[in-house]
Amino acid sequence: MAVLRDLARALLSKGVISRGWYAILTGVAMLFVVWLIAPVADTDPAVPVVALVLAVAGIWNIERGLRSEYQRRPKE
Repeated sequence: MAVLRDLARALLSKGVISRGWYAILTGVAMLFVVWLIAPVADTDPAVPVVALVLAVAGIWNIERGLRSEYQRRPKE
């Protein structure tokens, strides 16, 4: 995991990752946080609300990133 983190840090600091991929990775990270906090949803009443907001934002970021990466460009 440390190798992936170091690789992502290096790519982000050099500006190699496009805006679309940045949005996709952010959305995946948000969904990962939702997955991490899901087990405590029955003990803390705020977790379902936070998880719902993060899930919606994560899905929106992934959709925005995919749209940015795979938009139709005019043929030259």
